[in-house]
Amino acid sequence: MDKKKIINDIKQEYLIKRIRAEEASEQYISRLKEDKYFDNIYTYYNIKKLEYLKSKYEIENLNLKKEVLELQKKIDAYLESKHLDKSALSPKYECEICRDTGVVDGKICSCVIKELHKRLTNSINSQKNFRSFDNCDVKIMNEQDKKATKILKTWCDTYPNISKININIVGGAGSGKTFLLECIANEVIEKGCFVCFKTMFELNELARLYHIGKSYELTDCMKADVLLIDDLGTEPILNNVTKEYLYNIINTRQVNKLPTIISTNLSPDDILNRYDERIFSRLTNKNLCINIQLDSQDKRFMEKKS
Repeated sequence: MDKKKIINDIKQEYLIKRIRAEEASEQYISRLKEDKYFDNIYTYYNIKKLEYLKSKYEIENLNLKKEVLELQKKIDAYLESKHLDKSALSPKYECEICRDTGVVDGKICSCVIKELHKRLTNSINSQKNFRSFDNCDVKIMNEQDKKATKILKTWCDTYPNISKININIVGGAGSGKTFLLECIANEVIEKGCFVCFKTMFELNELARLYHIGKSYELTDCMKADVLLIDDLGTEPILNNVTKEYLYNIINTRQVNKLPTIISTNLSPDDILNRYDERIFSRLTNKNLCINIQLDSQDKRFMEKKS
């Protein structure tokens, strides 16, 4: 999935909306100008409005401003007498902030980010019902869990200006690992990032299919802005596939400074014994990794009850 292409597609769609909105307004005004009274007053209004706007760059001409307001009142009165919509004189943009250009002050408008978030969330990589840090129920967390949640939230707030690109969330069944992964996914998607969220079992299967030339979806995992792998260690070890592709994914992403966030119930020794030294060293590199240990036993991080 190419995030830049998605953004360009959204901008193109907004451009079409902008053109249609302006054409609709122009056609509406053209019909009104068939009435000579409206034509004269509207033309004069635009001339005086332009003169007034030019004056604001030097010394504001208050007489011109008053004249423009009086002409505006006449236009409003005319439209009201005809029971016509005065708002249709201006294009009805879907986003009034950027006027359907997709850009504000040289930056991507929030409307494009919102649409990008929607499309990324609905993509093949984001079919999960992601949770939010705001809905964490602190009543069922102990102090260690609260500290872990705060660290992860701070990382998300700081992203992409981060110093450590890998996160390992370790804990037993029911400790809230998956919940926290989903919270992280939701946060970075909100920033317009391309997120790939896979269980290790799913990732292993994609690697197997890629290995035999039947699927290339694995490349999305390589290129995603943020890759989240849930339940490392639950997958079967496939010869020439599991270890080889896991190492390739983690190493490639580290080289390209792309975050990889993993949840697992494996200890460092378990990881070393199950995989190999290369994978172990990359998952435990203190210069690149944040290690989160959850302490909850037989609990689930749950959303606040409404």
